[in-house]
Amino acid sequence: MARRAHLKAGFRRALLAEVRQIGSRPGLMFMLAPFPLLLFALLAAVFHLGLPRDLPIAVVDQDRSTLSRQMVRMVDATPEVAVAREVATLGEGRQLLVSGEAYAVVLIPARTERDVLSGRRPEVVLFYNNQYMTPGSLVARAVGGTLGTVAAGISIEARVARGADVESATQAAAPIPVRQSALFNPSLEYVQFLLAAVMPTVLQIFIGASAALSFARDRQGVAGLGRSLRLGGTLFKTVAGKLAPYTLAYLIVLWGADALLFGLMGVRFGGSLTFHAAYGLLFVLASQMLGAAAALVARDTVSALAAVGVITGPAFGFTGITFPRLSMNDFSAIWADLLPVTHYLQLRTDNILRGAPLDISMPAVAWLAGLALAYGGVALLLLWRHGRAKPEAAR
Repeated sequence: MARRAHLKAGFRRALLAEVRQIGSRPGLMFMLAPFPLLLFALLAAVFHLGLPRDLPIAVVDQDRSTLSRQMVRMVDATPEVAVAREVATLGEGRQLLVSGEAYAVVLIPARTERDVLSGRRPEVVLFYNNQYMTPGSLVARAVGGTLGTVAAGISIEARVARGADVESATQAAAPIPVRQSALFNPSLEYVQFLLAAVMPTVLQIFIGASAALSFARDRQGVAGLGRSLRLGGTLFKTVAGKLAPYTLAYLIVLWGADALLFGLMGVRFGGSLTFHAAYGLLFVLASQMLGAAAALVARDTVSALAAVGVITGPAFGFTGITFPRLSMNDFSAIWADLLPVTHYLQLRTDNILRGAPLDISMPAVAWLAGLALAYGGVALLLLWRHGRAKPEAAR
């Protein structure tokens, strides 16, 4: 104890003081690592299958023919959907769609098989609920692809029956074949699409909130931020000492989640591990500086936490993962650029999925470093001002 009391002002003394503060607050300790990792485990359990399977749909088979039963069997065999109900009328199907018991209704009209055999083109109709964009799009793609395969098969069989050979009949059924190559996420798995993006977005909130709580707590104390500055000796050492425990904790969480993602869950890692670690560190630092600046601007702890929540809470909508950033208005684009997670996810996608060369990623690295410096500069300036105000007020 005596040795600690005579410890010189500097990084180590500020660090030990912050560690003691964290140790005296079990809720803050839980927020540093256990809760984010528990949240990631919960999200991983939700998305571990990678792709939604057996989404329920209904079928209205008004034809009741061999062909219509074959269509129903083929649709049901598609992994993405399952024929949960066969109903007699479209009204019953609509009720299932409205109630949420089915994501789509397939209507096979009467005389479908007879029209096909007669050379006419019957129309099979798909109604789907695209308010739920993910399941709606999956159902539409799966059912449309299956029925397209059935139609192509019928066309080929009809041409063969008229005397054409199989090769020419196949070419006639698809005179201009389109070859599609899905890049970077060919299996369309939601582990890479959503889970790998949701975790950093949520973690940004924790990082910013913990930094805001650290500075706002000291600011509201009896001695104010002057005590923190006396412990650190300089502005830089004070900030570094206070944030070092949080930096280490959240880097462990971030890299631990990646270890689970790329290890246990088997997600492919196609980039540079060193580069990944570097921009991960930049992301944590920029998010911390954002939280510290918010704490030193706000009037009290509640306002600081609220500011961090307002700024970082809707971040997922601005990152460009679900809605393209190129289609956003200027306000949304500016908000996205001011969020560290936007540039972190861009770097993560370029490095891990696309395997892009480093020079392509440099603008995003510059943005992320610039945000860390800008928010850090604001935090240092305000810390200096608040640290001077208390002694003057005391005199």
